[in-house]
Amino acid sequence: MTAASHPAWARASRIGLGGIAFAGLAALPWLLPSYWQAVLVLFTINALLVMSYRLVTTMGGWSFSHVATMGLGAYSMALLTTAAQPWSFWLTLPIGPLVAGAFALLIAYPVLRTRHYYFFLSTFAAGEAVLQCFIQLKDVTGGTNGITFIPRPGPLLGLDFGSTAGFYDLALALTLAVAFILWALDRSRIGRTIKAVAANEELSESLGMNAWRYRTLAFVLGSALSGVAGVLYGNYNGIINPSDFGAPLMFKVVAATIIGGASTLYGPLLGLLYLTAIEEALRNMSDLIPLLWGISVVAVLLLSPGGLEALVDRLVQRTR
Repeated sequence: MTAASHPAWARASRIGLGGIAFAGLAALPWLLPSYWQAVLVLFTINALLVMSYRLVTTMGGWSFSHVATMGLGAYSMALLTTAAQPWSFWLTLPIGPLVAGAFALLIAYPVLRTRHYYFFLSTFAAGEAVLQCFIQLKDVTGGTNGITFIPRPGPLLGLDFGSTAGFYDLALALTLAVAFILWALDRSRIGRTIKAVAANEELSESLGMNAWRYRTLAFVLGSALSGVAGVLYGNYNGIINPSDFGAPLMFKVVAATIIGGASTLYGPLLGLLYLTAIEEALRNMSDLIPLLWGISVVAVLLLSPGGLEALVDRLVQRTR
């Protein structure tokens, strides 16, 4: 056995390469102008969002309440950090996903009893109900004006996250932590069981699996993680309103998952990268962006149903 084929050496090499990649990503915004720093921050937050959405899809349904639960995380953070006795951002960071997860758990029983387009309709209705609460509860949420002057995070352990580059490092660290959790879950027995339930729920139950429990776990955990994205999104922008969590963002999340593919963790990230590239290339012709996104979704469904990840897999196999 050569040194290169030794398991310990291979593991150390992967850790070393991972450390170099993380250092490069963390240093990237310091090399970019302010506009591209902002693009990088929003892309990182959206990456967390689409990865959490992909977890929901593994249980066999495409939820349309995902950006609404993201909004619950954002509003929870905004209300607490702008209160008469303001909370620290670091205290609200875990509260946002807890509120989002609690809402998902509350609606899990009715919506998870539905299947196919009924599941879409039920989650869509739940998401719209949340958005209407944001609009109608004006004394609490500010109505259509939203909540403004949300303060950036204070220093933590000597690190300053007030600047765009500093906030990016925070978003990157949380996104990578979520990615590791989802990767570990995907490879675990629980993750494999969730996929088995999605593939054939009746057969899974006949083998003694509690399909309801596993579907609820994926739905609630994915929704809670969307609350983390909501906390970051609202805090970075410094202002939130109900339109931030409406249909356009939901379509972007779904389109990224369809175009990239949902079989792997990196599939939705490929789709998000593709959509972001179109968005930036046509930022002076923004009316064309939804059209090209829609055409791209249809093209992928017709030509490569597995998404971009399927193309990547075929290229890797040919290379080998």
